[in-house]
Amino acid sequence: MVNWWVLPLNYLLGSFPCGLIVGWITKGVDIREYGSGSIGATNVSRVAGFLPALIAGVGDASKGFLGAYLATRFLPNPYLWFLALFLLIVGHDWSIFLRFRGGKGVATTLGILFYLSWESALLCFLVWVVMASITRYSSVGSLSGALLMPVFLYLWGKPPEFIVWGIFAAALVFWRHKGNIQRLIQGKELKMGQKGA
Repeated sequence: MVNWWVLPLNYLLGSFPCGLIVGWITKGVDIREYGSGSIGATNVSRVAGFLPALIAGVGDASKGFLGAYLATRFLPNPYLWFLALFLLIVGHDWSIFLRFRGGKGVATTLGILFYLSWESALLCFLVWVVMASITRYSSVGSLSGALLMPVFLYLWGKPPEFIVWGIFAAALVFWRHKGNIQRLIQGKELKMGQKGA
């Protein structure tokens, strides 16, 4: 018997807007109206500061970790795992609670990755820290970590289905950052700590 309920549950779990709620609680504002307009931890940091951003990031990552546990615990094969894990990110990026808008999916993807391969997740996080620190662009760190994610999964000897998931997840991160990439090329991307409009 297939526990199909995991699929819609993972989408709803991914849709939970941690950053938006943290912004409301800590500053009484809708963070979508500030900075980049994203509900992710980077924009929370611009609006509310480091600690609220950390809470939002951990919350988004926890969604990914919990959803990955549910997928591998209750679904019978890697194909359904793949779909359930993808729905977590889709939920975050196109939240049913936000009229199908959302964030970039980086922290949620990292949470999933931590469940699948904590070694790969730590390496991706380290890549983000290094690249974001050097360039002062969080988006550059996120894109660099996403690019190397399937490589790290391969190097740590993870199953092919995990590597394929890593490729698709990385592609989705790049797709959601297409606006950031364009602004980087134009020299208009907000740097870390820069509040913007």
